[in-house]
Amino acid sequence: MGQQPYGPSMVGFGMLSVIVLAALLLWTGLVIWVARRRGVLVAAMDRLRETDGVAAAQSWAVRYLSRPVTRLARWLSVDVTAALGLVSGLALVALLAAAFTELLDDVLEGELDVYVDRPASGWIAAHRDAWLTETMKVLTHFGDPLSLVVIVVIASAWICWRIRSWLPAVLGLSGLVGVGVVLVVAKWMVGRGRPPSWIAVIVEDGFSFPSGHATGAFAVSVLLGWMSGWVIRDWAARVALWGSLLAVAALVGFSRVYLGVHYLSDVVAGAFLGAAWAIGVIIVGAWWQSRRRLAQPAPPTGGRMEH
Repeated sequence: MGQQPYGPSMVGFGMLSVIVLAALLLWTGLVIWVARRRGVLVAAMDRLRETDGVAAAQSWAVRYLSRPVTRLARWLSVDVTAALGLVSGLALVALLAAAFTELLDDVLEGELDVYVDRPASGWIAAHRDAWLTETMKVLTHFGDPLSLVVIVVIASAWICWRIRSWLPAVLGLSGLVGVGVVLVVAKWMVGRGRPPSWIAVIVEDGFSFPSGHATGAFAVSVLLGWMSGWVIRDWAARVALWGSLLAVAALVGFSRVYLGVHYLSDVVAGAFLGAAWAIGVIIVGAWWQSRRRLAQPAPPTGGRMEH
């Protein structure tokens, strides 16, 4: 029997292995740098606010947006700061949705399939290494539906116990169920076939666009990263957690292309879709928190406070 044209190479470290390891080292270095330089980043933001362009933009925002934002805050029963945060979140969701839609249009028109997806899948399949293939076979299971359910249940239960609230469980369940429904609808609406079976390392069925593993991994990573802020206050720990979550999500997405069961555009679209859904759930959770906080009576200003 002849060797498969795109089987894993027995060479220890090929070009693709070097690229993956270099990307992980660069990401790790960036995370460590950010974790250790909170003061530098805050000072840089302060200097940025003092520049003429940013100062003019702030003046314009105060002049023309203060009234509508105040009305929005009153309508949502939150304070102005929370209303600005919600508006910023909605803008980010809209940006991710626009990127997903643009990618979807390119996929339907067949442009990415010819110029990006098939060449990328063929190049990656031709540069596989045995050790990297086995690693990707393990990492890809972090994006399995059952794995995501277990991760969300454990993390949500821990956060619920720490903050004495059922809100993390509600948000976690909403994130999982909601992104699952959105994913199924998107797959059936597009109906894109998977890459050819002769480049696949594992067997998968169903439609290809968007990648369910990438969608779920990024949705769970963003949602858990935000909810962990309720119990993790240390800056370095939070940066490390966010960096780890996003790195795992990216590796899960890459594993789908590496193993030949998804195209590159499937994974990128899944990342956009999952992040957008998670941020949408976060917006609802942040609104609920802000509304509850604003509705609580203010503590007494004098006399002895009761605990």
